[in-house]
Order: sequence, then structure tokens, then C-alpha cells
Amino acid sequence: MNKPLFLYQTLTMLPLAGFAFYDHRHHRVRNAALLAFLPWCLLSLPLAVYACPGTTLPGAVLHCAMGFLSGFLLLLSVSLATNGGIGGGDIKLVALLGIPFGASWLMAILVLSCLLVLLHMGIRKACKREAAGDIPFAPYLFFGCLAAMLLQMLL
Repeated sequence: MNKPLFLYQTLTMLPLAGFAFYDHRHHRVRNAALLAFLPWCLLSLPLAVYACPGTTLPGAVLHCAMGFLSGFLLLLSVSLATNGGIGGGDIKLVALLGIPFGASWLMAILVLSCLLVLLHMGIRKACKREAAGDIPFAPYLFFGCLAAMLLQMLL
């Protein structure tokens, strides 16, 4: 694992923790916060070129663009299929996370996040015997991202 990129991705967890906390309390991901997060995500472009030998700027842009588009389009299609089951802030947050993590790691983060949601919903339903209402997704993104980074360290 490349140390500068790993440090960058680790530091990315700080704003993601802020998104998770705010979403947990208010069930919203604010556009102003997402806009402030964008320059941090775009910092991954020059960092990837600098830290990864053989990586060109067009290659880094393609990697980031594919991550952004895959996250955005996947969650947008889920939102449309579930009639708004995923909020627009979550869609934009996942798209932004696709920039530093790329499509493949973003898909791993989403799978882990969704498994955590399913686990939580199953436990909640078993304990309370009631259907769970709306749940914020950003906290699960945070823990899914944390789990993916731990897996990345092990691999």
C-alpha cells in the first residue's frame, strides 16, 4: 500500500465522520458541506500522480471520474427504483467518495455499508418487532469505509 495515498484516505475519514454524525442527528447531508468536501476529494488527483509511479494525470482523472460516475449512477438508480429510498445528499456523498477511492474500492465500501445496514435492520427488527423507519446512510458509509480500509491494510 502506498503510504501517502493511505494517509490521504485515512484523513478522508475525518470529514466523513462529520457527515455521519450530522446525518445521524438531522437525517440530512448538506450541500454546502458537500461543496466544501469537493476540493479535498480533488486533491487525490495530483496526489495519485505524485505518489504512484507510472500514473499519468489522464489516468488519474479517468480513475476518479469512473469512481464518481459509478457511485452517482448506482445510488441514483437505487433512489429512482425505491421511489426516493436514498436521499440526494447520500447520492452526492457517495459520488464524491468515488473520486479518492475509485470505482472498485467504492463498490467494496458500498457493499460493506449495505451489509451493515442489513445487519442493523435485522437486529432492530428482531429486538423491537417493528418495522424500522428512515435511517441515515452516511454513518454506514463511514463504517463501511473504515472496514474497507482495514481490509486494504490486511491485503
